[in-house]
Amino acid sequence: MADHNADSTPDGKKLRRPVEVVRAELLADKDVKEQARLLQLPVEAYVEKILDYALHPQKPPQIQIVPDEALKAQDPSIPTVAEIQTHLEKVISGEIVISPAQMRDGFSDDRTRERYQSALGTANDQQGTPVDPSTVKKPPSSQS
Repeated sequence: MADHNADSTPDGKKLRRPVEVVRAELLADKDVKEQARLLQLPVEAYVEKILDYALHPQKPPQIQIVPDEALKAQDPSIPTVAEIQTHLEKVISGEIVISPAQMRDGFSDDRTRERYQSALGTANDQQGTPVDPSTVKKPPSSQS
């Protein structure tokens, strides 16, 4: 005769204790409450997610952490954590440019003039615009 308790799973595995007992313990556990808070989930929803995975151990996790070596073995083009970190550091430093708007503005002294010219899209020296003296307005003279 088959056992059809609430704690049995479709694949025939069972929890060691009834689901309601485990649910009550999880709902009362301060660590579970803190984890739910950190995940910004209601405690009840988080507990149901835990129970779902406990009742369905064959269910794949929503996120899986795989070591770099295992990923490289599957696909050598997948970047490692260190490679991603190096890339992001280069983006932050400006060595890798994502868009022209991200490029240095020419006022920073840590880059060359060529970088400034590249950001502006011109090879001209951008030291300033020549001023025609005839177009400069003179302030009104004060009459004493």
